[in-house]
Amino acid sequence: MAITDIAAHAAVTADIVTPRSKPSLFNKPFLPALAARIGAWLTARLGCVIRVGDTVIVVRHADVREVLARDLDFCIGPINAARIDEVNGPFILGMDRGHVLDRERATLYRAFHQVDMGSLRDQIQAEARKRVAAAGNRTIDAVGDYARPIAAQTAVTLFGVSGPSEQKLMDVARAIFAHTFLNIDNDEVVRKRAVAAGKMMHDWIAAEIARRLTLAEPGNDLMGQLIRLQQPVDAELVRRTLGGMLVGAIDTTTSCVAKIIAVLGRDPALAAQVARDVDQPDRLRGWCWEALRRWPHNPVVLRQASAATTLNGQEIRQGDRIFVWTQAAMLDATVFPDPARLRPDRPQGNYLHFGGALHACAGRVVNGFQIPILVGELVRQGIVSVGKMAWAGPFPDELPVVLAR
Repeated sequence: MAITDIAAHAAVTADIVTPRSKPSLFNKPFLPALAARIGAWLTARLGCVIRVGDTVIVVRHADVREVLARDLDFCIGPINAARIDEVNGPFILGMDRGHVLDRERATLYRAFHQVDMGSLRDQIQAEARKRVAAAGNRTIDAVGDYARPIAAQTAVTLFGVSGPSEQKLMDVARAIFAHTFLNIDNDEVVRKRAVAAGKMMHDWIAAEIARRLTLAEPGNDLMGQLIRLQQPVDAELVRRTLGGMLVGAIDTTTSCVAKIIAVLGRDPALAAQVARDVDQPDRLRGWCWEALRRWPHNPVVLRQASAATTLNGQEIRQGDRIFVWTQAAMLDATVFPDPARLRPDRPQGNYLHFGGALHACAGRVVNGFQIPILVGELVRQGIVSVGKMAWAGPFPDELPVVLAR
């Protein structure tokens, strides 16, 4: 490689890294939580959705469920499709109901069900224990030295996708996620970072698929199962599916773990309750989902009305943007009695952390055990204190945690 080529490659590599930034108001738990409580309180009394111009804010739990279920009336394509297509090509989280979505979604879920989740769970548990044991001075960065690299290793094992290094894989996934799902202001710097990262991801995945197609057995990870399910193999479908899954996998886990640990660090009584239940998987998962009600990794999802309709008796106009306020919906006292109180025995099906209906997070099965495992291993050691969160755009980037042992 010529010196000029090396310099150009280094510039592109640097450009995909999401830089450290000052926390915005939305990076702090208190203001969004207060707004969600006010929204839930107002809606409980008014009994309707809230309109602000051409934006409709949906707060009641039942209304949120209805919007997510009525996917032909409240569409995801106008929200996500263009950005996802630009960096990855079409993926189910940017598709509205139709034969293409039905086929690709069914293929993904059939392949997912063939993957050995038990061995993946064991890998996560072993890596969490190893990293906690290696923590110097009983202090660990719960993001950079723990949740984020473990989630990246999980992604490599699960999807069969790896870059030239673990750090590059994490940076590429974060850059694409920031644009496809979080770039509400259409920041051009964020977009360019994602486009450059998308080209890298495309090449990595395409090269590995081509290699697998030369083998007698394509492997037992998601890539191998997708290949095995198809005759003839649609290599582009495999690539798009794996790219779409990879984008959200690492930082969703990282954000959830960081925010749960931050919540526990601010509430010693809650942390003590979680510690008592740390070896009971169902209750530990319940505590994690409850802590995320205080500070969710994603407090809202968006949809757009495809035609004039109604919702809970309110007029919805064609083209209205639907602001589905999942954080506020999980404070709805008709579904979460005494919503300010955290308790681990609430019905699992009522949570909205990973969406719902047709476009629920495809990786929620892995989230269901990976997040509690990572939280549980830190809690098991005893959390003495939790430091200040550092941010890279909308993503937790560092969280120092002092452990008792």
